Parts: sequence; C-alpha cells; structure tokens
Amino acid sequence: MKHLFKMNKLRQEQGYYTAEFEFKLLGIAYCLDKGDYKKGIFLIKKLTNEMETTEGMIKVPKFDNPEDELNFYLELQNPVTGAFMDDAYPYSSYHGPTENILIYLDKLARKINKPLRLKYPLRYLDQINTPETLIRYLDDIGTVGFLASKFPQTTFHNTRDMVNLIAEVETSDEDEDLVIQRNGLYKFTPEWKEAMLKWFYDYQDPATGLWGPKSKSGKLRKKDLSNTASIVKAFVDNEGNNKHPDYPLRYRHELINSAMEKMSADVPRDEDIERVHEWDLVMSKTIKMLARYLMKYADVEDKEKIRDRVKEYINVKFEKYYKRDEGAFSHYAGEGKATLDGSAFFFIFWDIGAYSLVKQRDLWGIDIKDIGNAGTYEITESNISDINKLLESVGGNSVRFYSGTQEIRDLTSDVVLLGYLPSAEVPDIMELTYRMRRWLDSTELTMGNWVAKADLQERMEEIDTVGMMPAENLPEQVYDILINDKGLTAVVFDQMQLPIHKMILTGGLK
Repeated sequence: MKHLFKMNKLRQEQGYYTAEFEFKLLGIAYCLDKGDYKKGIFLIKKLTNEMETTEGMIKVPKFDNPEDELNFYLELQNPVTGAFMDDAYPYSSYHGPTENILIYLDKLARKINKPLRLKYPLRYLDQINTPETLIRYLDDIGTVGFLASKFPQTTFHNTRDMVNLIAEVETSDEDEDLVIQRNGLYKFTPEWKEAMLKWFYDYQDPATGLWGPKSKSGKLRKKDLSNTASIVKAFVDNEGNNKHPDYPLRYRHELINSAMEKMSADVPRDEDIERVHEWDLVMSKTIKMLARYLMKYADVEDKEKIRDRVKEYINVKFEKYYKRDEGAFSHYAGEGKATLDGSAFFFIFWDIGAYSLVKQRDLWGIDIKDIGNAGTYEITESNISDINKLLESVGGNSVRFYSGTQEIRDLTSDVVLLGYLPSAEVPDIMELTYRMRRWLDSTELTMGNWVAKADLQERMEEIDTVGMMPAENLPEQVYDILINDKGLTAVVFDQMQLPIHKMILTGGLK
C-alpha cells in the first residue's frame, strides 16, 4: 500500500490523471472485506502495474481553452455505467470520483456559458434509486469487518460520498456541491432523500457523536473524523443551525470532544506515507468542521485547546508540505512538488478567520480592538533601527503595517508593508496569498485526486487581497513611508494569522 501511495505521488507530479486512485483503493478494500480475495488480489496487481508502468494511464494535456478541457474530460465517462470510474472495480467505488469530476465539469461549462450535458446518463444510480435499494447499499458499505477497519480508510467513505444527494438546490448553502441536482442529471424522490437522511441520523454514535464504519452488531469500529466532517453538513448550515426540524444534529458536545481527542494524536512517521496522508486529511477536515459548524457550541477552555492544536497542525504543514520556491503545498510530506490536492490546505486560513475580523471574533473571541497595545512611538532618522527592537519585544510571527492610525476595519486592506519577527514560523497570509495566486496562474496541473485547479481558482476569487511580498529592508521602508504619511499602525500576528499586539508609529525628520 505504501508503494502505491508513493507511485500516486509521482504520477500526480508528472501530470497524469489520478482522480480514480483513492477510490480504486476503496474498491479493493471492499473486495477484501467482503471475502472476494480473488478479485481483490487481481485489482491490486492491476493497479500496481498501472501505477508502475503508466500503462492505461492518461496524461492530462495542456488545454488551449475551457471548452477543449471540458470535451477531454467528457470522453472519460463510461458509456455503460455513466460513471467516471473504471468498471473493473466494485460498484461502491463509482459515485465518489464521478461526483468530483462532475463538479469540475460544471465549473468548466459555466466558464463557457453552456449547460452541463453528459454523453451518457448516470445509469449506475439506477441500482439504488428506491429507498429500499439505497438502504441495502448503505448498510452494505457502512458495515466492515475487524481487519478492514484497521485500514487508514474504509468503505464507509463511500456512504458519505452520497451525502450531497440529500440536499435540495433551493434550500442549500452556496458552497454545497449539488452538481447533479442543479443540472438535472438524475432525479431522486423526496422519499428517497428522506430515507438517506434518516439512515445517517440513526447511524450517529451517541457516545462519540461520530459517524463511522460499524460491525454487524452495530458497534462503532473506528472513530472516523474524516467522514464525519463531511456528513455533518447534511444536518446543519454554515452557521451551525439545524436544517431539518425532524432530524437535528445530536451529540454536539460529544462530537467536539471526539474532535479534540483526534487532533491531539501524534503525527505519524514520515515513512508511514498512507498513515500520514490520512492524518493530514483528518486534521484538515476536523478543523473545517469545527470552524464551520460547531465552534459556537465549544466553551472557552475548549477553544483554547483547539487553537493550540490548529497551531501545531499549521506548523507541521509548513515544515513538511510547503514548497517555498513554488509558494504552494505538496500532497504528501517530504520531497516532491506542489500539487492541487496539497494546496487546497491554503483555504483552511479562510475557515479559521485569517481574512475576517468577524470570524476571528466569533470563532476565537479575539477582537483586534482589544489586543495588547504597545503604545505610540515616534520614528526618526536617529532611532530608525529601533523598529526591529520594538517588534521583537512583543513577540509573534509576522507584522503588517496599515496606513494611518485609525481603527482597523479589514485585515488585508490598507496594508502597505509586511515584515517578520525573528520568531516567525510560517508565512503571513499576505505573502501566502500572493504566492498561491502566482502558483495557480503558472501551474499546468488541472486535476488532482479530488481537487481541480478550477476549484482553487474559484475559491481564490472570493479573497479580496492580491497579497504582497515582505519588505526587503523593513526599518528603511517604514521610515520612508512615515516621512510622507500621518502614521502607521503595526499589528503583530501569530501563525494562525490572529492579531496579538499593535503599536502606532509616527514619523519625524530629526
């Protein structure tokens, strides 16, 4: 398994189409768990040969326009099943990669102002289009054996792949991926959708608040934060409010406790590549789940613990995944190039409030008006070197200089200079945004295992600032601004991009 993950890393970096890879692994896991060892072993050999030799793999070309790219991916649809998945693998592996590709195709279609039209119907969904067949399917893939539960990921993943099909377009959050419903690619009855919602409602574990694979007796086999984070959105909106009066989100505090326990786990060794990969997914999705849906139910002490865990995770990501020369992140720890899947981590800063004063206050109870104030200092030609000493005295990661001395109303507007403290551990969000924009504009990668370039570009459009690089000579540049300006407000941030100190700088010519 470790070998396959290493080969997937290589093929991603080489620009091969790898969107089916992890779903193929889940298909193999299904065969082995259900006792079909002959097929499972056959598929292991098939996938290994494919990844080692690239035989049968598709190298994604460079496209001249979105229409060419759309037509390229449309050709990958299976004419028999309608899925975007190799039909040599079990049925349970079909929907995940298909929905991922459809989401990307929808973005491409909207770029050229055309409706998304597939070459073939999504016939594979016919097998589960009644409440009865759906529940049998969910029970089948949601139940795993003892050995299968020890894999980094289980076939329970395939249950949460179905979650987006519950929602209605008219009542959904803007960020929900309802590509099938919105484009009329398949129609499910209200009874079918309620059957799925009720299945997940009943499947939640009361002791932990989690969803996850269960034994035949109904016992939770594994504390599955990764898939839980995707299921929660079926029950609550982005404000953490219940969507369905008859099916409210239960066991919120148990869920928060389970999340904090999982976040406190040790980081796997780098050589355990599949474990590190799963740890990374769990951490990222757990943080997003807490920030989006649950933080308002956490008490002050829990928020402090969560902040500590988030800081540790961010430090690990920059230490082991960040490719400074590219300005983006790799999918796996250690050597290698930046990838689309890896660089999706960047948007965790959006979720934790790096761009929003309101989010910082709501999530962490931090208001920039109430942070430590180091006072007002006049910077002159004779004491220009004191700027660094002043900053060092308060500690922190980075410092942004805002034009003027008025109250700061936006974290990324009016930033005229950026600098770092000696204790800096990670790039400031201003520099990181600048570098990420540049990498997205230049990379020839278009599709990862589950993240498309268009997905990242679309999310980047929501960010108002273009970012900036740090000052080359901070004291001199600060002084040059102060000569012709009424003053600067220097705000020091930690590695979570939360403000911790501020000071006012005024200028003079002495």
